[in-house]
Amino acid sequence: MKKLAFPLMAALILSACGSAPGQISGSNRVSVGVSVDDSKSTEVATKTVTPATETAPAKVSWAITPGGGVTFTFMTRPGSDAVYLTGYRIVKDVLSTANGTTTNTTRGPVSKGDLYLTSGYACTARSALNSCPFGGNDTVAANGVPGQLAISLEGGLGNLVVSTNSSVSRVTDLEFYGTSSNGQSVTVAVNGVVSFGSKQGDN
Repeated sequence: MKKLAFPLMAALILSACGSAPGQISGSNRVSVGVSVDDSKSTEVATKTVTPATETAPAKVSWAITPGGGVTFTFMTRPGSDAVYLTGYRIVKDVLSTANGTTTNTTRGPVSKGDLYLTSGYACTARSALNSCPFGGNDTVAANGVPGQLAISLEGGLGNLVVSTNSSVSRVTDLEFYGTSSNGQSVTVAVNGVVSFGSKQGDN
């Protein structure tokens, strides 16, 4: 598993999204479910205003606290082929600031990832990096082993708070890409991931 990095509203809103019973791809041989934890995807920008004195002018300073990123948890459904997820890209971005809302629907470049999802079978030999042997004596259809990717979609929102002097929000749709164990292309879509840049401190 790799942790991936990527270069908003006064109150924190918790959001989760995903798919059930699983998105079908890979020539109908792959079924992948995904859940999203974006509750920690907030950069906090804290503003401090130091009043003027007889010897010094007023001073404004900012401190930015990084967020915890967005955690995507993937799992194959019973009977699914195994999957290698090798990258992702953003397909829609909605950025809301004090100056209004900007929507970008241009598909971005593919960022690399590295996540193996076992096939949708259980057996004694299965692990996070090994699927069950096909036709094994104790191989039975079951959910695959969960696998996670973390992406810092809130990265840079703290700086945007500083430049706008207000809280900001970002809602992101993504597509994850990969290949099944049978060499078929796999796409997993995730919509409505919410990130924030939260302004704190002095006005």
